[in-house]
Amino acid sequence: MSFVGRERELRLLADALSRPPLVLLVQGEAGVGKTRLLHELTGRPMLVGSCHPMRFPYGPVVEALRDARPLGGLNPITGALRPLLPECAELLPPAPPPPQDAMVERHRLFRAVLSLLGSLGPVTLVVEDVHWVDPGTRELLGFLARCLPDGVSLVVTYRAEDLRHPVTELLAHLPPRIDHAEIELAPLDPEETALLAKQLLPAPADLWPLTGGVPRAVEELARMLAEGQEPGTPAALRDAVLGKLSALPRAARHIVQAASLVEQPVCEETLTGVAGVPPEQGERGLNEAVRCGLLREWTPGRYGLRQPLVRQAVTETISPTATRRLRRRIDGPSEPQGTLSPREDEVARLAAGGLTNREIAESLFLSPRTVEVHIANALRKLGLTSRRQLSIGTT
Repeated sequence: MSFVGRERELRLLADALSRPPLVLLVQGEAGVGKTRLLHELTGRPMLVGSCHPMRFPYGPVVEALRDARPLGGLNPITGALRPLLPECAELLPPAPPPPQDAMVERHRLFRAVLSLLGSLGPVTLVVEDVHWVDPGTRELLGFLARCLPDGVSLVVTYRAEDLRHPVTELLAHLPPRIDHAEIELAPLDPEETALLAKQLLPAPADLWPLTGGVPRAVEELARMLAEGQEPGTPAALRDAVLGKLSALPRAARHIVQAASLVEQPVCEETLTGVAGVPPEQGERGLNEAVRCGLLREWTPGRYGLRQPLVRQAVTETISPTATRRLRRRIDGPSEPQGTLSPREDEVARLAAGGLTNREIAESLFLSPRTVEVHIANALRKLGLTSRRQLSIGTT
């Protein structure tokens, strides 16, 4: 299968790695093709290791170096790697006596990794899925980034939505001799998605609306169609979505579930109103849902599921009773849930007249946040789901 839609990024990657020593960050959502991009680059030796959710200490670097074959003349310090690299221990110097201080031992280990990399000649160390990096590896990568030997480059891949630590810290305080670059992989556009689908299916099929152009999702959906299955969420994607959803706070989880039943991206006010989330929790819940990669801001101020193909997986987590309640909120006004207070009525009437929150706040000597809370309460009590309906609800 040919490589689709990544010619520009492949050129950027090749150009960056042609000028070691270099630190390169490759960012993109799950399934967008970060690993495939690296595999497409030929002609340069790579040592590859991956971080894992279990976060094994130094795991990805050990994985990358376990098949290393140094050419000889090693610094005695590399013997410190013998316990970690039994696969090539016979090629390393004897292990030095263990130090009494843990900090000294860690520094010796870091120097040993640096020495071994330098002995391998022109090489690229690739550490994938750094969003799962363990604390020890994080510190080791920071050390290596600032001390890379000539001819050695460091590449890390990560998913911003799952990141706990700022990967860009690797670029801080680099010495002038070490270059740096960043590549962000976006999903394929509709034309590129069609080209990929054409390679995978005997008959044309428009897979972009369901997959959002994520190559792995395109491949999985095409496989299901080729096998005669009904289009749906591939098992691997479903499991990843459910794992993220279950880890979210309650308000964020309800917002994602509401978004799965709303066909088009909507504003924060509408989405949190459908979800039944109090305004004081809505903004934080929405931010959490976006941060974890389940929702995205499609256009300024309008949010929806990041990948349409996950809709089925999310809706299956909603009970029938909750589904009916959410659909009532989506379809139109429900029964009033209370009487507006004088201040809520005053704020609602000004909002219905077209004033912004800031204009209402200045008019009534309130804070914009207080105005926002009054409007949200008015919407809830009037059984409305959007600010546009206030002109009806307040007449």
